[in-house]
Amino acid sequence: MDTTAVYRSTRSRIAELVRAAPAGAAETPVPACPGWTTKDVLAHLAGVCEDIVAGRMEGVATEPWTQAQVDRFAAATLTDVIATWERAATEVEALLGSGGAPAQLVFDEVTHEHDLRGALGCPGARDSDAVVVGTRFAVRGLGAAFSGAGLAPVRVRFEDGDETVAGTGEPGATLTVDRFDLLRSASGRRTRDQIAALDWGGADPAPWLPAFTYGPFTLPESPVE
Repeated sequence: MDTTAVYRSTRSRIAELVRAAPAGAAETPVPACPGWTTKDVLAHLAGVCEDIVAGRMEGVATEPWTQAQVDRFAAATLTDVIATWERAATEVEALLGSGGAPAQLVFDEVTHEHDLRGALGCPGARDSDAVVVGTRFAVRGLGAAFSGAGLAPVRVRFEDGDETVAGTGEPGATLTVDRFDLLRSASGRRTRDQIAALDWGGADPAPWLPAFTYGPFTLPESPVE
């Protein structure tokens, strides 16, 4: 899959979504990103591309790194932020060349696409190529978290028939799940109870639940969507 094309098409979809939103949407709170508005989420996406081009990668994915991106656009309009993202993303795509966009970049982008869709009440694109790329990255992240915690791997079966294993070794459970639900569960957008309520094939999910807070993610106390 051409991940650069996936990143580009997702960016276009997000821009269209936000441009079509009602007046004042820039200040709409995004429940999946506490403390951020629609504009702040776009500022982060634009800022990531700016930072890649400028080589500002120290502290990547940490809260200070992402907050600095939001702060840079504090006085900008939503239109300005989108224009900056489009310009910086084109530079990033040129830098990446034939190597393609990293799966992590697509994962972050598609995660925030659905954050915005939730905030603006515009669900959709849940079966996009970006969701496929994002879930592949999520499975790798979860697998590393399971292994790091000394847990058995989890076999992941998607509704489209695809099957993979998060972790290395003999799976201790089988999780049958919709790709979109896995994407949201593996990006801190589902509560512990929501993740536990997924189809774990009769296994007790409790041992694996703490690992869903891998990387920068925490689990919300109450549903955000």
